Amino acid sequence: MSSSQSSPCAACKFLRRKCTPECVFAPYFPPDQPAKFASVHRVFGASNVAKLLNEIPAAQRDDAVNSLAYEAEARLNDPVYGCVGFISKLQHRLKQLQLDLHLARQELAKYIGPHALLPTSSDFAAPNYPGNPSASGLLMLPPPPQQQGLPVMIRENTQLQQQQQFHHRLQMQQMYEAAQQQEMLRAYNEQQQQRQFQQQEAIGLMDGGGVTATGFNGVPSASLALGNIGHGTSAYQGQQQAVVELKPQLFLQQQQQHLQEEQQQERSAGSEERGRSIGPSA
Repeated sequence: MSSSQSSPCAACKFLRRKCTPECVFAPYFPPDQPAKFASVHRVFGASNVAKLLNEIPAAQRDDAVNSLAYEAEARLNDPVYGCVGFISKLQHRLKQLQLDLHLARQELAKYIGPHALLPTSSDFAAPNYPGNPSASGLLMLPPPPQQQGLPVMIRENTQLQQQQQFHHRLQMQQMYEAAQQQEMLRAYNEQQQQRQFQQQEAIGLMDGGGVTATGFNGVPSASLALGNIGHGTSAYQGQQQAVVELKPQLFLQQQQQHLQEEQQQERSAGSEERGRSIGPSA
């Protein structure tokens, strides 16, 4: 090669040997990149690199040299992990970026809705050729590579909405059950109050309670219930005493009427006898 005739390659210059046209290092280690061969030689060794390049096809030697250079540089920077540590850092960073992207899409879905993130029909449209299949065949086409993460996000958003709807329905059911319990308790209290009202009304009728403006007997309060009962008992006793006092008066009246009837009968009998005695003497 002309480059080897003018100046030796970086490998031959580093190894202090004559660069021949058949040098396997010359196409991949130019004279202006001495550090590249130095790191590869330090980690892998020049003989091992030459053996590797001779074993692989010429079309893949350039990629092999570049990978060896990157691996050697990583090993020199990190003797323990080498390129593995760098790859793990990149993987961790990639996962963090994917998580940030997922969170950003969730925040965006809250404002524009999950349906706005769905791929449009134009993304799946095929050219309108004469032999183009129907729309049912278009649905079987895979989505573009940049939109492969959208179905996962949409499915997660759908699950989130279903969970929110389930919690909402559960809260509504709990509120409905609480309202039913309150209604049953209110109806029970009304029944108890109505029953107490009827009992107090019956007690008022038995005690001869006063009539109110509405025409019904006044319902005595709970604090005056015993007093009303005592008042009704004293009134009943007074009525019995009045009946007992009236009995002698009725008896005297009956005796007087009987005496008056006897006197009238005697008077009528005397007048008849007088009439009889006057009759024969005439």
